Amino acid sequence: MSHFRPPSLHMTEEQRESIRREKLRFLFNMHDTDNDGTITLEEYRHVVEELLSRSGALGKETAKGIADAAMLEVASISMGHMEPDEFYEGITFEHFLKLLKGFEIESRMNIRFLNMDTTTLCK
Repeated sequence: MSHFRPPSLHMTEEQRESIRREKLRFLFNMHDTDNDGTITLEEYRHVVEELLSRSGALGKETAKGIADAAMLEVASISMGHMEPDEFYEGITFEHFLKLLKGFEIESRMNIRFLNMDTTTLCK
């Protein structure tokens, strides 16, 4: 597992928030592969497929299903109720900030997005 360097104890709250935002921007940019300011379903699927299917424990279709479920969860959090004809464009950086508010990222780089046990998918 990777780790960020923890912030110094002598930082102001403003400095800590600035560093947190920089780390979140780094994580966001890892997923926004075309740098258009939005993580689309296709971009997120690609990242999840690359991360999960390379180990051989999960196939591409399972990884795609995990990515789809995560994006659906994000859409419901970000947009609330959506009509059947509405289309979710993707995650903007502002949505990303809201979604990860309260997550401890000061030293950790792993973040659990889904409210499901994905270990059962690896068996």
